[in-house]
Amino acid sequence: MRKGEMNHKLDEENIRQLLQRSAEEETVPESLQPVRMKEWLEQQCGSGEEEPMGRRNMDSNQDMTDNNKKPRKHVGWWCGTFAAAACLALVLFAAVKYMGIDTGDGMASDMAADEAADDMAAEYDNAGEGEFEEGTTYARLYRSFDKYWTEQEDLYRESFLESTTDAAAPADEVDAAADDAAAEDAAASEGAAGGMEYAEDTADAFDKGSAGISDMESSESDEDSSGEEDYGKTNQQEETVEEADIIKNDGRYLYRVSDRQDDYRRTVRIVDTEGGLKEVAQVGSFENVQDMYVWKDKLAVIEPGWAVGTETDAETDVDDEIWESGYSYSRIYVYDISDRANPQEYHTFTVKGSYMSSRISEGYLYFFASCDTQRPEKEEDLRAYVPMLDGKPIAEDKITFPEESKAASYLVMASVDMEQPDKFTDTRALVTSADRFYVSPTNIYVADTQYISYEEEGQKSDSTTLYRYSYKDGKMRKGAKGTVKGTLKDDMAMNEYQGYLRLVTTVESQNIAKIIDDITGEFLGYDDMDYQTTNSLYVLDADLKTVGKVENLAKDERVYSARFMGNTGYFVTFRETDPLFSVDLSNPREPKILGELKISGFSEYLHFYADNLLLGIGMEADEETGITDCLKLSMFDISNPADVKEQSKMELKEYDYSEALYNYKAVLIDTKKNLFGFTMEDFDEDKFVYTLFKFENGEFCKVMEIDCSDFERYSYGVRGTYIGERFFLLADNGLVEEYSLADGSKTAVLEP
Repeated sequence: MRKGEMNHKLDEENIRQLLQRSAEEETVPESLQPVRMKEWLEQQCGSGEEEPMGRRNMDSNQDMTDNNKKPRKHVGWWCGTFAAAACLALVLFAAVKYMGIDTGDGMASDMAADEAADDMAAEYDNAGEGEFEEGTTYARLYRSFDKYWTEQEDLYRESFLESTTDAAAPADEVDAAADDAAAEDAAASEGAAGGMEYAEDTADAFDKGSAGISDMESSESDEDSSGEEDYGKTNQQEETVEEADIIKNDGRYLYRVSDRQDDYRRTVRIVDTEGGLKEVAQVGSFENVQDMYVWKDKLAVIEPGWAVGTETDAETDVDDEIWESGYSYSRIYVYDISDRANPQEYHTFTVKGSYMSSRISEGYLYFFASCDTQRPEKEEDLRAYVPMLDGKPIAEDKITFPEESKAASYLVMASVDMEQPDKFTDTRALVTSADRFYVSPTNIYVADTQYISYEEEGQKSDSTTLYRYSYKDGKMRKGAKGTVKGTLKDDMAMNEYQGYLRLVTTVESQNIAKIIDDITGEFLGYDDMDYQTTNSLYVLDADLKTVGKVENLAKDERVYSARFMGNTGYFVTFRETDPLFSVDLSNPREPKILGELKISGFSEYLHFYADNLLLGIGMEADEETGITDCLKLSMFDISNPADVKEQSKMELKEYDYSEALYNYKAVLIDTKKNLFGFTMEDFDEDKFVYTLFKFENGEFCKVMEIDCSDFERYSYGVRGTYIGERFFLLADNGLVEEYSLADGSKTAVLEP
């Protein structure tokens, strides 16, 4: 505060008395309490005692090399400096608020304390540490996002000026028009921000339990934990981490997201398969349904939506169309289905943001959404740029703001106890534009693709920034951050095993050069040259530091699929032929390529089958040109990873497309039952079938093929599942057909 802003001068004694009274009378924020400050200082500087390895992995970034670490003898000096600064921040907080400075709704006082804390954090960052700290301030978020919003507005103004055809219009009129357009956007943001009252987060503190990485494998377990189960389950990456889908099967009842017949909305149909086929209930009426879970006697339905602004009540903003622009939101509806014929809505959760993915692990639902930001009319309008959960902004200490982040969006993470789903168990937000996830039994991995920048010269390549959050009993905790070269094809390109994360990337690299006008010498911009692609395999430890790698594989090709099992990994690259690489990962610090099998075509999906077999679902292609021909099944013998062989293949010459190529949950597969199936299409002939296969005597065999080409009857989105020796075909319009796996005959039909 400047001296001129004070109402009267204060001599030294007045200042001393004022500070004493303020320190006695003012309630100090939780973040500045002595105990919290002490914990923060110990975390930043080290407590002087050696911590267990697990806790170090959780509470420190460990992102520096040993050469960059500060010698221990400096710790005391740093702590002393921070302690003094912390005390000063505490005194300033009380003094500023007591002196009658206009703080609005407390924002100014919070900003003063926040800025002091930010200054301390910045000083520590300059010492070489402090990345990926959990907790920030709304003020800091606003300041950072403001730069992004300004850049976007400048680009908008540039675009507007370029598209203006009225050359006679004065420049100030054009600027005014652009300002008016930007103001309309701001008004829409303000509308979306209105009517939301701030409430503090009261979630319990995270239990600092083990942060160790799971030893679970991604393949199907050799031992059936249920013992008696004989029905189709969702094809998922981890055996013990359940994934959502549009169909579910609990061994008696079938659940299918489908159209309602009367109003073209969506519903979840529950069909009883005992004693025939009978629809027992339709659950909900939704604009759309993206995913669902059946967990014991609970049904969770995930609905995406678009909310427009409202001037009135935040509770009604998803229904009142006041402005054309708004924001994405997601709802999680939880139903009690203990009586399948009479489902009861239990609770509904709302998250601002676009639904991206989810998992259920050990009875907790973990939900991920991407939340964009908009410039508010006032900084206090948190709703425009802070994630909202059930109508409340996420607390500052639940937000992670990576130091180098240039994003103006969040990954929002929320958990729900499915035993008692009446409130969020925990919430977290990470400032990032990440769009890929892998969830192991103990950790959540978030991947943020960083593309090549064309703003400076030199040899450049794309990269992926990785974040690890551990989770337990619904509580999530920031773990580590790391970076690798290249980008991921999909979630299957990541796998966790015995304390290490293994992943395969495709690396695009270019030489970025300045372009200078030969005549005038004027700088014209940047151009790229020497473009090439290679592929890499990386092994990262719990701190997401690279401990082993194999780089520069399969030049000018790209990763098409990957799968890991125990100490071995397999991945497919493609250009004209399909090299299937096998990798020895028994020594994480020295991964080795064991073999490289080159065959025609490529596999888009890999699945470990029985008796040292690896199933590939993909496309056949011309070996000279790489032009795809038809769908293809391959069975690889991986009994000797150093000498992988294509034991058998089946070219499906009539079909050239399948949902299985990009959505592994569309594949029904049970290796113990020796059964797998998916839909196939021939666009030229307008043919659409669902086909079941098995693999026996070293060959692929068709078990059943159902012609679903009659769109009037089968609609679209056909899926399959089974119970015992009965196979069920479920269509999007509500049609269910039952077939015998023994002879392929149709045994029952439930019409829409």
